Amino acid sequence: MYSTVKSLNNNLVLAQNDQQEEYVLFGKGIGFKKKKGDPIEELLITKVFQSKDHQDVSKMVENIDPDVLSVTEIIVDAGETFLEKKLNASLLISLSDHIQNAINRQKEGTEIPDSTLQWEIPFLYFKESKVGKQALRLIEENIGVTLPEMEAAFIALHFVNAQDGVQSMDETMLVTEITKSMVKTIQSLFGVSLNKESINYSRFVTHIRYFMNRQLHNETSNNETNEKLYEIIQEQYPKSYACGLMIREMLKKEYNLVVSDDEMIYLIIHINRVVLETN
Repeated sequence: MYSTVKSLNNNLVLAQNDQQEEYVLFGKGIGFKKKKGDPIEELLITKVFQSKDHQDVSKMVENIDPDVLSVTEIIVDAGETFLEKKLNASLLISLSDHIQNAINRQKEGTEIPDSTLQWEIPFLYFKESKVGKQALRLIEENIGVTLPEMEAAFIALHFVNAQDGVQSMDETMLVTEITKSMVKTIQSLFGVSLNKESINYSRFVTHIRYFMNRQLHNETSNNETNEKLYEIIQEQYPKSYACGLMIREMLKKEYNLVVSDDEMIYLIIHINRVVLETN
């Protein structure tokens, strides 16, 4: 059972449950004439958003324009549809905060320096970057503010961060940095430019993300390595195996991450698949 803390607009309301945990609820007409303490009809609720670790949502949204919250809900919905993924319920609040700050900077004429991320993110996270670009169009259409193109990359990172297994933006940035290093190693060894629009590239990047999540949270596999399969993989894909060894060494040297033989099997297979598409 939810009760009203504050109506943000006709379709958005700040609410709390019986445990006094705060949420942002979305639904057509859900905030119409709502006053503090009013109960909220469950049938009106179409989406529930919360902060990570149930932080004080009231403080987080008090400086966010309700129109920004509304357009962010549209962006999140469009992103989930395009990515075909259910995203973390905290995305609305974190992304609204980012967009509000970006709008404030734009209105104040404050520029942020160009970042290499502007060029790297579309290559590493192609689909999320498309969502970021669509977000800029939706912000312009609904808020009337044109944000710099580089904001599409930062918005894309929020969508990466909101997917399964990712704990924080710091982790997302680290995974992005490591993914970039791995892609650079592959392209350098094979002398190719990977096709960022391909399904195997998308699977490769997803594999890296889940591999890194296991590494960062000490959830490494306890499976015994299939030694025979490992030998077959080495013989069948010698260059991909050599590339895998280079990546393993790089991860150990630069990030103190250990890649097991079991993880190596999957890494080599993904390397081989993603490179084959360039030939």
